[in-house]
Parts: sequence; structure tokens; C-alpha cells
Amino acid sequence: MKLINFKIQILAAAGFICALVSAANVFAQVAQEIDSFGGNEALYLKAKALNPEVESEVIQNRFSNRTNRFEFAPEYSNVTGGDSYNRTNNMGFNVQYHINPSWSMGLKYNYSFNNLTPEGQAMVNKATQAAQVNPKDPGYLFPQVIFPKSETLALVNWYPIVGKLSFGKWGVAHFDTYLLGGLGTMELSKGSTATSTLGMGLGFWVNSNVTTRVEYRSQQYKAEYYNNTQNMSTGVASVQMGWML
Repeated sequence: MKLINFKIQILAAAGFICALVSAANVFAQVAQEIDSFGGNEALYLKAKALNPEVESEVIQNRFSNRTNRFEFAPEYSNVTGGDSYNRTNNMGFNVQYHINPSWSMGLKYNYSFNNLTPEGQAMVNKATQAAQVNPKDPGYLFPQVIFPKSETLALVNWYPIVGKLSFGKWGVAHFDTYLLGGLGTMELSKGSTATSTLGMGLGFWVNSNVTTRVEYRSQQYKAEYYNNTQNMSTGVASVQMGWML
């Protein structure tokens, strides 16, 4: 009789251990699902029941499919570098065709607004005063300022890292970090030139239509100064807000 009771106890203990192992496996699978931005509410409830002390939030599945869709986005950008006597800001427009969630290609057009830097303005003032004192031989030349007037670029974007941010009651925003490269032309105050650009950005897809991007890129082009060709390098930081069709 004692032997039978002992066997029953062993079987009960083995069953209890198996149940614990099974529960642990279920909880691990649920945790992995939640950590990978899953949206299964049933799994979430199971995880909550298994371990009520752990606070977990289920983030929605991807709500915006970008495959074969167009994105239209106005842009404002600030330019650093380039001509030391000039400061440039751009207003532009972007059109992107999303081949799939990982790749897109598009066109960017920017129109430039230019102002002299304090150094450039001081040089112009000095040349103006010299010309007023001695118009025939001022002895001081106006500085040559080569500034961008507009640009058109063809771009390719690659989105290698995807994520989601929960804003609590306000909802969930899906984001991508992306790398970009492009070629195009720039219209300068003195002629036109080819240009190339490389950069990176962070894109937020607020819902299935509204898009927001924060972007930084390095741009290279050539400018002619008194018959000398200068290699120019600028940094362009931009903000875009658009609409996806």
C-alpha cells in the first residue's frame, strides 16, 4: 500500500513539474511575441495571468502597408557649410514611391533662400565704402559669393530598422530609420553643377496616411570662383510632413 502511495506521489510531482515547464514555455513565447511588437491580445492576457506582477503593453501590428504607395511631403531644410559668406535655407517638395516597406525611390526639389553671413555683410560694406571714397580705384573688391538657387535630386531610400513607439492613450506610432543616397543637379548663382548626397533619417508613420520625417544628409558639388573650381561640402538638416496615397 505504501508503495502505491509513493508511486502516486511521484506521478503527481512529475505532473506538477511538467505543468510548470509548460507554463514557463508559454510565458516565454508570449514575452517574445510582445517584445517583437506583436498585437495578439489573447497572448497578452495569458501572460498577464501567468505573471501579474510584470507590466507589459501590447503594441499594435503594423497598421500601414507602404508597398506600392506614393508619399508626397513638403520640406523645410537648413544648410550648413558651403560658401563662407552665405547662409542658405530651402523650401522643397518630395515624392517617394515605396516599392515595399524596406525600399523606396523618389525625387526631391528644393528652392533656396540666401542671406549674407555677418562676415559676408561686413566685406560688402567695406567694399561699398571703398567705392564711395574712390570710385575710379576703390582698392577693395566686392567678395564673390556663389550661392545655390535650386536643386533637383533622384533618391533611393533603404529602411533597415523598424520599430514602434507607444504614446499611451494617444496611440502607437510606427517608425523606420533609413539611409539615403542620391544624384542630381544644382542651379548656382554662377552656372549649374552636378551634385551627390548621402544621409540618414527617421520616419514616423503616424497613421495609414500621415507621414513625418527628420533627415540629415551630406551634399557635395563644385563651384567656380574666379576661374578656379572649388569642391564644396554642405550639411542639410530637414523636416518633412506629408501624405501617403
